[in-house]
Amino acid sequence: MLGAQQKSLLDALLAEHAGGSTARSDIHGGVFSPDERLNIYRNNLRENFLKVLELEFPVVQRLVGADYFRQTARQFLLHAPSRSGDLFHCGRGFPEYLRQQFAASDYGYLPDVAALEWAYQEAMIAADDQQAFDLAALATLDQDSYDRLRLHPHPALRLVRSPYPIVAIWAANQPDSASDATLDLGRGGENALITRALRSSRIDAIATGAAVFLQGLLDHRPLGLALEAALDTDPGFELEAALGPWIQGRVFVSWSLA
Repeated sequence: MLGAQQKSLLDALLAEHAGGSTARSDIHGGVFSPDERLNIYRNNLRENFLKVLELEFPVVQRLVGADYFRQTARQFLLHAPSRSGDLFHCGRGFPEYLRQQFAASDYGYLPDVAALEWAYQEAMIAADDQQAFDLAALATLDQDSYDRLRLHPHPALRLVRSPYPIVAIWAANQPDSASDATLDLGRGGENALITRALRSSRIDAIATGAAVFLQGLLDHRPLGLALEAALDTDPGFELEAALGPWIQGRVFVSWSLA
């Protein structure tokens, strides 16, 4: 009985209008009518949801405009209402929703920009890892073991790859950006590396070879296979040049052997 009432109330709050909802019959007494009460809660739910999406996807909002963003966000709320008590998770499915709406249009870059913004949000709240990368022990390995090396990423590490220049789009739409130039969406894709040092997250564009190598490591491939894939993509990829700064910047926090 209680479960049915709760579902009826949730359906009423997510509906455009209260009329016809069975939840109205469970509301009794008071100054306000059942429809008025439902509308108060419906408005609070909708506005809180929209506000969270605005905070999580400010670049997407700026690209499409505030009014269109609110319209799209309301449609997304009806399509995929949050099932979590934590408002942060409202935006989890937003990039994929935009992909369904815009992938085959002139706005195909929007889902990837949203994916970048969501990765940035995830990086900010990811767990920390205080391990110190054991370089001394790594130095004792014989060369024949390097191919079996597995590198374990910091929990905040994210990689977003796109056929569009998403890092440039993101940077040009920051509040402190002085760029007024129109970006050429056809200039080629970018690979966004999202990391977190201390309490600050950052986004960097990395070369394709580095992205392929990093993706291999994130897919739990040993170093040898990840390097082979990177070199197939970019014969000029330099392992030492990429790996040194990543270890120093805590992109990877530990290692093991496959």
